Amino acid sequence: MRRYRPVLFHIFLKMIPSAVTVLTASALFFSVLPHAYAQNMVSHRLVSAPTAGALSSRSFIIETHLFDGGGVTERFGYGLSDYVSLGVSYSGSNIIGSRRINWQPHVGAQIQVRIIEESMNSPAISIGFDSQGSGSYIEGNTLNRFRTKSKGVYLVMSRNYRLLGDVGLHAGANYSFETDDEDKDPSFWLGLNKSITRRIELCCEYDFATNDNDDDSISSGRGYLNSAVKLNLSGAFTLEFDLQNMLRNEKIDLTGQSTERPELSREIRILYHF
Repeated sequence: MRRYRPVLFHIFLKMIPSAVTVLTASALFFSVLPHAYAQNMVSHRLVSAPTAGALSSRSFIIETHLFDGGGVTERFGYGLSDYVSLGVSYSGSNIIGSRRINWQPHVGAQIQVRIIEESMNSPAISIGFDSQGSGSYIEGNTLNRFRTKSKGVYLVMSRNYRLLGDVGLHAGANYSFETDDEDKDPSFWLGLNKSITRRIELCCEYDFATNDNDDDSISSGRGYLNSAVKLNLSGAFTLEFDLQNMLRNEKIDLTGQSTERPELSREIRILYHF
């Protein structure tokens, strides 16, 4: 037996790299398996686009959104159950500054229902309605609308994974009722959120804006690319820094006048969840 010991030891050393490779591959494989935490998803919105996440039952969220042109949007959301969320919102431009305040003509309303829970075999799926668009409300002969159209009726799917933290993939389709520009097409969006630490999250979304690319539309056809950094300051407060319209996908300025590729918009949101 003694004479075989060197041989056995040599074989053992040869097996170590293979064993490490197998263990590493296994760890990576299981780390990216779908991570079904849809019952407690905090990210119910990426930047402007919703996800399939919902507020927990009997919880509230208050959101203050500071946007381009001295504008403020205030949102109030309530989790009617773990599957149904309700909300109202209102906004105005020039609230910060010396110019006359321009209020939106109606109160925004939101409702979202999660119809399928996330599982190992399927994403979470929600349907909803949101009449609150982004940015200032522009009034004119063919521009009675928000700067970025409201989602209207929508369907969204979300899938969450474990990969060096939490990763969420999202896709949605919507039909907006802001159609004074005669562009009545549906639109679609894709999104991603990634946790960096337990208190920092990065989000990115791309809206194809296929309902806002006709000759009389605001969009120039490049779609809307938005991103956000979310800082959870405590269990209840979140501070968010947004970059909106990173592709400069517009043909008018804040007043509704024609312009060539306006600058992207730096915006802030403050959220309180309780």
